[in-house]
Amino acid sequence: MQKQLDTPYVYLELEDDLLIGYYKKDKKIDLAAAKQIVKDRLALAGDQPVLALAINLGVKNMTKDARDYLASEEGVKKVIAGAIIVGSPVGSFIGNWYLSISKPLVPSRIFTRKEAAIKWLQQFRK
Repeated sequence: MQKQLDTPYVYLELEDDLLIGYYKKDKKIDLAAAKQIVKDRLALAGDQPVLALAINLGVKNMTKDARDYLASEEGVKKVIAGAIIVGSPVGSFIGNWYLSISKPLVPSRIFTRKEAAIKWLQQFRK
């Protein structure tokens, strides 16, 4: 069964244990927005642990506070593993650099293709 939730910052789809978040174009994500995104994700998924796939459709800016919160214990609550889709090799380089210094609390990886990201996430299914 698929559930959906459209929010100001991200469109969320949940099918079984796979949660896909489409981060909307031209949005600025600050700490308050990041907290709302997590709150919305938890409301949609409930107590169910999820494999999270974030697809960046052109977010204009994400503050350091927002990135740090999304990578925190509270930000990854009920997330088994996370994959992020970026649209360019430069975005992939920057994302991988950020992951290497932020030391995510759950397995995390950057991708440029949705199919590859989902395949990688599937290894973490319980």
